[in-house]
Amino acid sequence: MIIAVKKAVQLFFGLLLFQTSLFSSSSVSENIIDKLSQNKQWHRLLHFKNGKSEIDDKKFFFAKNGKTDPKAELKASIKELILDKSDDENSTLCHYPSRSTWILEQIPILKKEIKIPKCKALKKELKDLGAKYVTLILASAHINSPASAFGHTFLRIDNNPNTPLLSYAVNYAAQTREDNGFIYAYQGLFGGYKGRYSIEPYYKKLKEYSDLEQRDIWEYTLNLNQEQIDRMVLHIFEIRHFYADYFFLNENCSYNLLWLIEIATQKSNLVNQFKFKAIPIDTLRTVINNGLVKKSIYRSSKRKEILAISEPIKNNKKALDFAQSSDYNFSKIENMTKEEKIASLELATSLLKIKYSNNKISKKKYLPKFLKILGTRSKLGKVAKREIPTPSSPKDGHLSSKASIAYITDKAVKAKAKIAYHDIYDNDNGFISGAYISFFDTTIEYKNSDIFLEEIDFLDIKSYAIQDSIFKPISWQVALGAKRIFNNELNSYLTAGAGVTLGKDNFYGFATITPTVYYRETTKSSISGNIGIFYNPSKYLKFGISSSNEWFENSKEIKKIEPFITYSFDKKSAINIRYEYKDIDKIKENDTTISWFWYF
Repeated sequence: MIIAVKKAVQLFFGLLLFQTSLFSSSSVSENIIDKLSQNKQWHRLLHFKNGKSEIDDKKFFFAKNGKTDPKAELKASIKELILDKSDDENSTLCHYPSRSTWILEQIPILKKEIKIPKCKALKKELKDLGAKYVTLILASAHINSPASAFGHTFLRIDNNPNTPLLSYAVNYAAQTREDNGFIYAYQGLFGGYKGRYSIEPYYKKLKEYSDLEQRDIWEYTLNLNQEQIDRMVLHIFEIRHFYADYFFLNENCSYNLLWLIEIATQKSNLVNQFKFKAIPIDTLRTVINNGLVKKSIYRSSKRKEILAISEPIKNNKKALDFAQSSDYNFSKIENMTKEEKIASLELATSLLKIKYSNNKISKKKYLPKFLKILGTRSKLGKVAKREIPTPSSPKDGHLSSKASIAYITDKAVKAKAKIAYHDIYDNDNGFISGAYISFFDTTIEYKNSDIFLEEIDFLDIKSYAIQDSIFKPISWQVALGAKRIFNNELNSYLTAGAGVTLGKDNFYGFATITPTVYYRETTKSSISGNIGIFYNPSKYLKFGISSSNEWFENSKEIKKIEPFITYSFDKKSAINIRYEYKDIDKIKENDTTISWFWYF
């Protein structure tokens, strides 16, 4: 027993002496540790910014204070590499390949001190991935999904650029199944979700964003060499094991991809350009402006493809009924022209695929119907494919934050500012028509020598989704904030409603019904009828007129009519002129406002 204790004590002091000698040796001296711990690449590997790592998973760090002390984390990482003699996939080098590779590159002599594990699973994954090209993907905003209101970015890892469907997607997203817009916005704003990186087949993401969610896809191939791509991929395989708190406006899907690009290049300064918000289109512009994109490709959504197919029969009720039916009675299209028959059959095929993808029809029922339609279509021969026009690129739209100064004819001045992103007065060039979302839109007014808060909208979403002959989405809106109503008193409010929008992308009209609850000492409720028309003839001009009638439970009433025009000079500035007529419980007011918009 005494001998065993003696051996244990000797082993303990031996290990202690070994560790002490390690960091006192010339190869890993304190000077080397100090210098490397200040290296920007080491900080990038730790996602270190503003004095701490943005990774919140404690398992990511070897040192207890590793989240806030890069030097302590470097020393702990070196120690783990030396002491870890295992040869399985959970070994330090296999589980943390990115930081381990960097450390061994900086201190090559350590290779003699550590056991190099086989990392068979990691090597197989790297081989299967076969990364030779990296493409930044922007999926446009999804007009009926609060979780995707700003759009979404992810990376595609290609082995062969000519076979993108065989590639893999690298995604960063909040871990949630929440569909409630208010709950998602609240949790997302305050870091209520865990964000994780994931790797999955690209065709699944393409199917999700283009086919099922009907979103346009923009692809931007990054200007990276093989060494840089390998460096990025190693970090992806390391960081995928850990989570960070997800923030809707800044530490989000788009922002966290910048860490991967910076780690790849070892010289880009992308992350530090974003402090309070990082909207997908802003991060994309930053990547482009840093010369990291060599080409781009546009891929239209399945919705646009279906509308192009249905163009010859958009006013043919029989053809549309056939394509959207479940029995596919071919006698209904017998007497139609060849072009109409082809359009009917191709539309039927596309809609049947969507039904199957959405699990609205079983595989057993789907296959016979699909093959029958396909067989009939094959007998009609080829037809010229309708070209889908490329819309304005998201990068060409106005910048996402806005401040404005306005002069009103009753000798008042208003100053407004909002964090993000796009409202009804902004030009729609580069944005999804009818999709409007604002965060923290605040209005200060100066009038009669007084300065006061006129209005604040914490959240204001308007989704005027345009209906057509095939798709019939419901328009909706929701808002939360405070504004002045009767007696010019500030009331907090919550409003939500729904309706319908008709027209086309640059010219459409909406009609909605919106109940509202107000609170100031007591609760008041109302219901509004709202109509409006917007016309966006060019990237410079936008016209609009809206009208609302709000009825309160105490028989009070507010009527409003507002026409406006906006002229955009460029991405950073615009001028807006609007006339507002109000009838507040039979007290009439009218003002003309001239505003200067500054986007940043």
